[in-house]
Amino acid sequence: MIIKRLPLGDVEANCYILCDEETKVGAVVDAGGFSDELLSSIKEAGIEDLKYILCTHGHFDHIAGVKRLKSVFNNAKIVIGKEDAILTEDADKNAAMYFGAPFESFKADILVEEGDVLTIGSKELKVMETPGHSKGGVCYICEAEKFLFSGDTLFKLTVGRTDLWGGSINELLNSIEKLMLLTDDYEVFTGHNISTTIGNERVRNRYLRKKRV
Repeated sequence: MIIKRLPLGDVEANCYILCDEETKVGAVVDAGGFSDELLSSIKEAGIEDLKYILCTHGHFDHIAGVKRLKSVFNNAKIVIGKEDAILTEDADKNAAMYFGAPFESFKADILVEEGDVLTIGSKELKVMETPGHSKGGVCYICEAEKFLFSGDTLFKLTVGRTDLWGGSINELLNSIEKLMLLTDDYEVFTGHNISTTIGNERVRNRYLRKKRV
């Protein structure tokens, strides 16, 4: 699987473009903005069929470019966790109003839950519900190649904030524990900053250290 990272939007949240090399089917994860660079990156990744526009959660900085991206790739299905569906249409709940950010509402095509599987060419992404940063946050996990997209659930050495609508520190810590059931060699593509691994976070993440104490 080809994976490209592209910071987008006013806060440069990480957007990821992934393409199955065998079939040229692909997806975009967390389109927090829309730009010519995003379109060129999709082309450069080798995507001939953009099947999904995946959202790890519904905060504005991760979905602000979704509507325009969908207008270009009409057949791509917008995917989000069931409990975050309301955030795609509510600028108050998705924090766009709080931060004074522009936002165009839209509706998702597919609402996913724990254990759902999305197929991208010859590869599968399994959905893990990871609430806490938002009520309906999810991670997309590729077991075959051992990587996941964590959105704002897990970062390198820290975790996502819980003070926005639907947030819960207890739920977030439980979600982090779920992720720790994965093996150390899983690469974690985070919603902000640089990637990490499950093994690194198991040892060094201060929130996990606090929980162990």
